[in-house]
Amino acid sequence: MQLKETAREKDETKAKVGKRTGDVIALVVMIVLTVLLLPIFVINLTLIIKGSMRPDVPPDVFGVAPLAVTSGSMDGDAEGSFPQGSLIFVRILDDGEKQELKEGDVVTFHSEDNVYVTHRIIDVMRNEAGAIESVVTKGDANAASDGAIPVGNIVGICTGSIAGLGEFSLFLQTPVGIIVFIGIPVLLFIVYDVTRIALYNRRVKAEQGSAAQGDELESARSELRSQEEELNRLRAQLEKYNQAETQTAQAEGNGADADGQPSEAAPDAGAHEAAAADAAESSEQSAKAAEKEEKK
Repeated sequence: MQLKETAREKDETKAKVGKRTGDVIALVVMIVLTVLLLPIFVINLTLIIKGSMRPDVPPDVFGVAPLAVTSGSMDGDAEGSFPQGSLIFVRILDDGEKQELKEGDVVTFHSEDNVYVTHRIIDVMRNEAGAIESVVTKGDANAASDGAIPVGNIVGICTGSIAGLGEFSLFLQTPVGIIVFIGIPVLLFIVYDVTRIALYNRRVKAEQGSAAQGDELESARSELRSQEEELNRLRAQLEKYNQAETQTAQAEGNGADADGQPSEAAPDAGAHEAAAADAAESSEQSAKAAEKEEKK
């Protein structure tokens, strides 16, 4: 009995450990996905909202606008160059900061076609007061310059770039990219959370059912122990009764031998013995029934 209980407890412990391990793995995966996708979602949503509110200024996050490079005009070996498909980071400048620009800076400005262009400054033009009025820019890979760009058209200065990430950022801003990298992960998270809650509720119900079965089993064991004690008590009484009958019979036999007259047994001795035997048999049957119930 104890061996069966020990094996059952080991199986239950293994099952609980397996469930906990699965929960931990799922939680770690969801945390990693959240850490990776949540910033992308927030940044992308911010850029979309800001871009729709102020179309004349590139949308930025904390003053830095990420822009995708769609041409190879700045491809080269010079410091600050970047190939086509890169993602560049442009710090938005105010009027005072624009007056601090110099040759060699890579700036982003509005072109005549209202397109953002990022090229290098090759000349700075100032007025009589020394203030910058315009700059001349040129792409590192271009042969000709862009001409004079009014300082008012400049929106920012390039502070860094990551090759190959521009195409990915453009894809994220498309409906398909939003669905793939934002919609599907969010949907998977919702499905996971609903499934986790359903499995947890099912597990709680199963544990409650197991606890109820354990209580019933313990009650059956207690009843079995009581029946065994009653059986032992009846057996002890039967043995005492048989001993008393034997002693009485021997005493009467000795008296008959002495008087020359046969002695008669007590009229109810057989009845008492039969009643005790019936009680013992009934207790044994109850004990066997309880054992069968426990095995089930």
